[in-house]
Amino acid sequence: MSAVPDLLADFVALERLLEAQPEGMNVEIVRGVWLLAPRPRFRHGRSAVRLASLLESGPGADGQDGTRSDWVFVIEPEIRSELAFSRLIPDLAGWRRSTGGWPGPDESVIELVPDWVAEVVSPSTEAVDRGRKREAYGLMGVAWYWIVDPEKRTVDVFTNVRGRMVPERSLGADDPLSAPPFPPLGGPVATLFPD
Repeated sequence: MSAVPDLLADFVALERLLEAQPEGMNVEIVRGVWLLAPRPRFRHGRSAVRLASLLESGPGADGQDGTRSDWVFVIEPEIRSELAFSRLIPDLAGWRRSTGGWPGPDESVIELVPDWVAEVVSPSTEAVDRGRKREAYGLMGVAWYWIVDPEKRTVDVFTNVRGRMVPERSLGADDPLSAPPFPPLGGPVATLFPD
């Protein structure tokens, strides 16, 4: 009779290997699978920064109407989940103070599940972002997942339904940038894709 595999021990062993990599390597563990991703292209980075800027300055942002924002956004945080056997680096993630709180300011590996995550896909990452990563974010309990595609000039929005990321809507370049969980961010989706 063969021994039952200890998946958690395997995950922890993968984490040790990940932590031994030189700084600057974009290494992730996605549902127990080791993934080495290329650094993003210039276009990819600009779209992520544009989205972060709109979220930080949009309706409900700090300083507007005299209140503090319920949201905090972080570019490329490292998120760990034993439940999903994953250690992911989304392009952008957001936490709401009112639902689960914010991660500690000195955390480098965050175990608090974000409320919202966005990945800016490129041809080399699209299959993983739409497949294994989408599954991992669902298992982790992320409530909303956006896939931002600079090539197609679209934003695909997914909502977590019982641990699965279910497509909610797809926004084209001319559509208003308006999708859960945020109020309309002003302007069309094309705003995310500078020439």
